[in-house]
Amino acid sequence: MKNLAKSRLVLCLFGTSLVLNGCASMDQKTQSAGIGAAVGCAAGAALAKLTKNDAGTACVAGAVVGGLIGYQRARSSEIQEAQAASEEAAQAGGGKATPVQTQTVQVTDKQTGKTETVRAFKSFSVDIPLSQVDKPEGKEAMRKLSDYARKMAREREEAIDMSIATAPGKGAKLSPAGGQVQVSEKAGNGVVNRKIVLDSRVPANVQRVTIEANNPSRLSV
Repeated sequence: MKNLAKSRLVLCLFGTSLVLNGCASMDQKTQSAGIGAAVGCAAGAALAKLTKNDAGTACVAGAVVGGLIGYQRARSSEIQEAQAASEEAAQAGGGKATPVQTQTVQVTDKQTGKTETVRAFKSFSVDIPLSQVDKPEGKEAMRKLSDYARKMAREREEAIDMSIATAPGKGAKLSPAGGQVQVSEKAGNGVVNRKIVLDSRVPANVQRVTIEANNPSRLSV
């Protein structure tokens, strides 16, 4: 029985190593799910040793729980980072940040078939007073926002939208026809799409910077 338990533990650890190796093909945030599975396996096995239970079985259970928790923590961490980045930029530019908007994603575990609802980052906006835009404070706020957009695009390995909006009549950087001005910048395996637009919903005395991600409604990990 002891040899059987050891064999099951070895197989589980081997399977977990495959999960971690597979993470190489995932985006950086999703890798947290695989790492969580490994931690869950180790924790489950350690607990089993203390309670004199089957370490192999505990490893399997721990890996499943760890994978789900790892993915959820990755999303939660992303939301917290976004809130901190928006508040820091607002403080630097003397502006105001909106609460981070989230979106629910149905996440299915490929191994167990279990599906859970996970909150993922959707967007946030920072209003920078037009009086500060060309001053060092305003430029620093824009630098922080641009850096965060690049970071998110790099970690997600996908397109992140960054829009810079002013009220009609204040969009000096727009083309004479009043259309959009858009540029794209590579960030690792991702890209930041920046666009300058006119938006009548924006107060006349601010420049509104919005960073937005595109989330799938369903995802398998």
